[in-house]
Amino acid sequence: MHTPRQLLAVSLSLMAFGASAPAQEAKPPVRLIVGYPAGGSADAAARMLAEGLRDELKATVLVENRAGAGGQIAADYVRAAPADGTALLVANSHMMVMLPLTSRAVKYDPVADFKPVGRMTSFYEAIALPASVPAKDIRQWTDLARGDAKFASYGVPAAGSVSHFIGYKLGSDAKATLQAVPYKGAAPLVQDLLGSQINAGILPILDVAPHAQSGKLRVLAVNGSQRAQLLPSVPTLKELGVSGFDSLEWTALFAPKATPEATLQQINAALSKVLMQPSIKERLLKLGMESHPSTPAELGALVGSDLATWGPVVKASGFTID
Repeated sequence: MHTPRQLLAVSLSLMAFGASAPAQEAKPPVRLIVGYPAGGSADAAARMLAEGLRDELKATVLVENRAGAGGQIAADYVRAAPADGTALLVANSHMMVMLPLTSRAVKYDPVADFKPVGRMTSFYEAIALPASVPAKDIRQWTDLARGDAKFASYGVPAAGSVSHFIGYKLGSDAKATLQAVPYKGAAPLVQDLLGSQINAGILPILDVAPHAQSGKLRVLAVNGSQRAQLLPSVPTLKELGVSGFDSLEWTALFAPKATPEATLQQINAALSKVLMQPSIKERLLKLGMESHPSTPAELGALVGSDLATWGPVVKASGFTID
C-alpha cells in the first residue's frame, strides 16, 4: 500500500516527464535529392551513403528521386529548399558543369545558387576500341581517323556529356576531325562496340572493364591524373603525354546557398567518415566509382576548375543542347 506522500511523488514525477516530452522531439529527416530514377548508379550510391549517414548524423536520412531534364528538376528543387541542411542535392559533374555550359534552358547557377558540402566519388572515362581495330594507342587511333573517316566516329553515352568533349578535344589537339555519335546510354554503345558497328567509344570505365579484361575491347587510355582501380594496367592520357584531361567526373553533395557553415561542416564530417569505411569503398567500386571525400572548399574549387577547363572547349565546339 502506497502512502499519500509516495503517491504524490509518483504523480509529480509523471507530470515532469510529460512536461519535458516536447523538448525531446526527433530531428527532422535529412533528404538526399537525386535527379535520376531509382536503380541508377547515382541513386545506388546515394542509398548506400544514406545508411551510414543515419548513424553519423543520428537522424533519419531518406533518398528522394526527382528525376528529369538531366538532373535540372532536382537542382531547381534544392535551390529553393529551406537552407537548414534537411534537403541536400546529390549532383554529378554533368549537372553542375556540363549542363550549365551546354544548355540555355538551365535556370540554376552551380556556383551562385548552392553551397558545396563535399565530394562523394570520382569516376573515369575510358577510350575503348573493338579489338579488331588496328590501333594500340591514342596516336595510332587519331592517325587512323585522319586517314579514314570510318575510324573518326566515336560513340558517347549522351550528347553534351564529358565523353563528348573529351573526344572533341582529343581530335582538336591532334588535328584530327573526330565525330561524336550520341547514344541513349552506355549499354547500346557497348553492344555496337562489341559488334564493331562503331570503331571507338568514350564511356564510363565500369561499362567497358569486363570486356577489356576478356580481350573483346581494347582500352587505350583513361582520363585522370592516376590510373583507375578497375583497370590498373591501362595508362592515363597524362602518362601518354596528352595534357588537359586530369579532371575526373564526380558525384557530390550540395546545399542551398544560405545554409549555415556549421551545418555544412557537420554533414561534411559525417560524409567523410562514411566514405572512408572499407566496405563502402568496396561497394562503390562495384558501381564504377572510387570513394573520394573532400572538404567543402575543395569541392567548390573543383567546380570552378571544371567550369574553367570545359567552358572554352564547349565554346570552341559550337555545341548546344537546345
